[in-house]
Amino acid sequence: MLMIFLISASKLFAQACPENIGFENGNFQNWKMYTGVTSIINSKNQVTLSEIPVASVGRHTILNNKILLDPYGNFPVIPKNGGNYSVKLGNSGTGNQAEGISYLINVPANRPEFTLTYQYAIVLEDPNHQPAEQPRFIARVKDVEKNQYIPCASFEYIATSTLPGFKKSTVSSTVIYKDWSPVTINLSGYQGKQLLIEFISADCTLGGHFGYAYVDVNNLCGDLIAGNTYCKSSDQLRVSGPSGFKDYNWFNEDRSVQYGSGQALTIKPTPPEGTKIFLDLIPYDGYGCPSTVSAVVHSVDYELQLLSKTTICQDAEIDLTSTDYILNKSPDFTYLVYADKDLTQLITGTTKVHENATYYVLATNYKGCESVASIDISVFDIANIIVKNPEPVCYTETVDLTKDEIYEGNLTDVSRSYYTDANASKVLANPSKINTSGRYFVKLVNTFNCSKILPVDVVINPKPLLKITNPSAVCFPGKIDLSSGNNFLGSDQDLILSYYSDVNLTKAVTDPKNINQSGTYYIKAINNKGCIVSDKIDVVVNELPVLVMTNPLPVCFPEKVDITNPSLYNGTTAGVTYSYFTDQALTTKVTNPKQVSESGNYYVKITNSSGCFVSGKVTVVVNPLPIIVLNKPKPIFDYDFIDLTSAEIVRGSKGYVKASYFEDALLRKPIADPTKVNKAGVYYIALENDKGCSIAGAIELNILPSPKIMVPTAFTPQKNNNNRLYPFFVSIQKLLSFKVYNKWGILVFQTDDMATSGWDGQLKTKLQPLETFSWFADGIDLLGGKYQSQGKTILIL
Repeated sequence: MLMIFLISASKLFAQACPENIGFENGNFQNWKMYTGVTSIINSKNQVTLSEIPVASVGRHTILNNKILLDPYGNFPVIPKNGGNYSVKLGNSGTGNQAEGISYLINVPANRPEFTLTYQYAIVLEDPNHQPAEQPRFIARVKDVEKNQYIPCASFEYIATSTLPGFKKSTVSSTVIYKDWSPVTINLSGYQGKQLLIEFISADCTLGGHFGYAYVDVNNLCGDLIAGNTYCKSSDQLRVSGPSGFKDYNWFNEDRSVQYGSGQALTIKPTPPEGTKIFLDLIPYDGYGCPSTVSAVVHSVDYELQLLSKTTICQDAEIDLTSTDYILNKSPDFTYLVYADKDLTQLITGTTKVHENATYYVLATNYKGCESVASIDISVFDIANIIVKNPEPVCYTETVDLTKDEIYEGNLTDVSRSYYTDANASKVLANPSKINTSGRYFVKLVNTFNCSKILPVDVVINPKPLLKITNPSAVCFPGKIDLSSGNNFLGSDQDLILSYYSDVNLTKAVTDPKNINQSGTYYIKAINNKGCIVSDKIDVVVNELPVLVMTNPLPVCFPEKVDITNPSLYNGTTAGVTYSYFTDQALTTKVTNPKQVSESGNYYVKITNSSGCFVSGKVTVVVNPLPIIVLNKPKPIFDYDFIDLTSAEIVRGSKGYVKASYFEDALLRKPIADPTKVNKAGVYYIALENDKGCSIAGAIELNILPSPKIMVPTAFTPQKNNNNRLYPFFVSIQKLLSFKVYNKWGILVFQTDDMATSGWDGQLKTKLQPLETFSWFADGIDLLGGKYQSQGKTILIL
């Protein structure tokens, strides 16, 4: 009741303030705007402002978003019990900026008591500078005639953590804020004067910290004490004082009785007529002046009289504040209608009656007198008729709104008509066969011409959304899962699916998770509304290609095998692509399948045009060659023989079962008798293993001519040619001695130097006579054997 009283009192006791003082036009009409700077002059804070023609963007901001919160204080930027608009002065930028707005008020000459209420919220950084340097918010009122600010109506809020009502921001530890707070300024005694109200925000003077504020001015300017007048029928008096003070203390005239404390107070019982009430107003420290205001208690002899009851048509709109229902309506009173006896459910405008109900009317005059009365409103029986929403149907069916089954109540002498709009102006064309969901309206009219329009909701469940994506083709023996969710992406989530092999949906698929045959199948989908839809799905199970393989013939190293040879795959499906791998998992490709040089199992993969593939194993045999090692035999003289078939010749060779011997590198000329070779030269031996693989190597035979020491049978010491006697050597590596004897057996010459210049026919510097001489020679042959030879020679003069 107190809340209702305050709301009512604010309307009755208050009078309109100057136009747009609360920014309710959504602009700065009648306000002046300023920008400037804040600085220190003579150790004092000085705000210097200059008027600007239009609002500065970001510095003078009109706000109308009631759900927007301040980023630092998390409070609404528009007060909950304020108007639709507020102003933000300043911003969170820095640079020792200052902003201001002002409004020139002409106080009416007939208003000795005049109040102005504004609400403010402040956000300031507290950098802990000197007080004169701190961010601040200023609200003040100037007497224009005296060019002086009214002390008790002017306030300056300087950033400090000790400011009353301020809190620390949870966003920044250096920011303090104050949520919306109301302030009522007592401007009584200024009737007929001009007052300038100013609001100013300023950053810190050093330029590094911000300050901004929000302002909202009430659009009603009223008396200082509200509710001092009461109705004689009331047993209590509800009074309230102005906003924005720290303490409120209520007294009688001689202060012998303190009624109580607080901004609003209920005095019971009602003081006698003419009682004077005093209210002591105590401001916050440093923010106003203590003052005392008073009001005289008056009574008004008025008791609201209403019709006790009446009957109307259901949903009729009536004005319970009209003289049709108020029997003693007075122009001195304002009338409010409520739906409950506690007067908490206010009804604005006309009252639309849906059912039998009791309503309450509160009459209040501008002095605060209140009187409450009630009225019972009944509606005709047509109000008891209701329409039930018909059961939802599927998209293939219709709904009949004309069926009596969907109506409850007495339908006797009640006619029905059907519409598509709530005003019953658009006739429903076919109410018995509705095929579109929506809200329709049935108008009931009885014999009293009372009508009632009832909404009825028709639900035609839409066709279920069944989106089918054909599954990707698979290769036999792979199978397709018809029930996979990927096949139905984008479909409704509530579908229950079943699967069929015929379009008539009569042959159910036995195992829809394992489809191994290509074809068209059919899906039936039922949603949770029972609505059915069906569609087809195409399945492709591709056949595998046929791979027929023949292993290639073995080869001998270093011969290579071509596993791409088409002859290896006679009988394989035509038109496939081949790929070749070294592992059964088909992960490592053969580098050069045309020249495979190692024995082993290789794997061939064939892929048809559908992407289906099979693989098979092909075995490659590259037989190794025998290991041939040829040992060169010792040299011999040509009177001896070398046996090439000797085991010593091929000692160290391995893996052969046969040896062959040839005179030529092409192995075309076999050696006639490889056991008796006495001719020097290069011969060839071929070794062959049990796989028929052979390898040949060359072997060089050193067969030397028989050793000889030969001496000419005659020589002529006195001629130019053949004038020396010396031996000639064949296969002799060292001369042991060469001696020449005369016929008397006397040694005439000897040497062991194979390079000797020979005997010159002299003995002791005397030329020997013509005769026959004997010679003897000993030497070592090339194979290390000792060799001796002798003969005769004739010295010819």
